Amino acid sequence: MRNILHGATSLIAAMLFTGCATSFQGKALKSVSSYPSVRQQKTISVNLAFSGKLNGEPWTENDARNGVYLKQRCIEQLASCGMFSPVSEGSGSRDLDLLVAIINDKKQSATAHFFSALTLFIIPYRSTDHFQLLAVVREPATGKRARIPLEHSVSHWQQVFLLPFSLSRPSASELERCTDILLQNLCLEIHRSGMVK
Repeated sequence: MRNILHGATSLIAAMLFTGCATSFQGKALKSVSSYPSVRQQKTISVNLAFSGKLNGEPWTENDARNGVYLKQRCIEQLASCGMFSPVSEGSGSRDLDLLVAIINDKKQSATAHFFSALTLFIIPYRSTDHFQLLAVVREPATGKRARIPLEHSVSHWQQVFLLPFSLSRPSASELERCTDILLQNLCLEIHRSGMVK
């Protein structure tokens, strides 16, 4: 019994000193549950570049790892939407070329975080990951192209009263969900552009 009480006390103390962190999706885009059917799937090649910023300034320490992850997720989303087959990386013989640039501009304040921590996170602290996607899809045979801009965001909150949400909405999984929503909507926009029918 003493071990259980000690464990519970330690957990409560840790929550008080770190705050309960949770994340929420922005309202710009919605998750895509179904895609339109197409008469004929097209072959498509993907090139993706990622760049990170912190309060508007370059923050490149995770760019390579995030770029690899996002390129793989982009290929997976394109393959699973039912409009493209096969989906390849780089260039080659294909019906469409897709160039994607994603920028994540993280907004946070060290001062606000300090004062929130000073009050044991009674005063809430908020930071935001704002993702901007710009894609160009091109049909090499005709030179036809379409430009697709999209954006979405995730807000991260730390406050001691957010305990009920802290386990169901962890930051890392909400960031993954945010980028998946961006890429799902990219598939829809390629269809809306008329590049695939």
